[in-house]
Amino acid sequence: MSERIMKMDRNDKSILIRALHARYRTLKASGQPCEEVGRLILRIDATDPGCLRLEEADYLLARNALNDLRNQRIASGGYTDAADAALANLLRAKVPFRLFGHTR
Repeated sequence: MSERIMKMDRNDKSILIRALHARYRTLKASGQPCEEVGRLILRIDATDPGCLRLEEADYLLARNALNDLRNQRIASGGYTDAADAALANLLRAKVPFRLFGHTR
């Protein structure tokens, strides 16, 4: 299973939760399962700014949610600076180095 570590500050945390919340509302309104998004929102909210560990499914969910938020703001003529910064930090998330099964 692949894992990524994102360096996250307060702004990234806020915009990521906002993007995931928009995805949660969309899924809930359409009647699709939204528990995975809800769990990710709660986990991000409980994480202090610093390093956020994301499994591959969570990484893809966060990436798509940030991209959707960015596209929505572009369509409405709003600013995308915060979404761009959070998306850039997420895309720079590193896979941890493992030496003989241990995380370094």
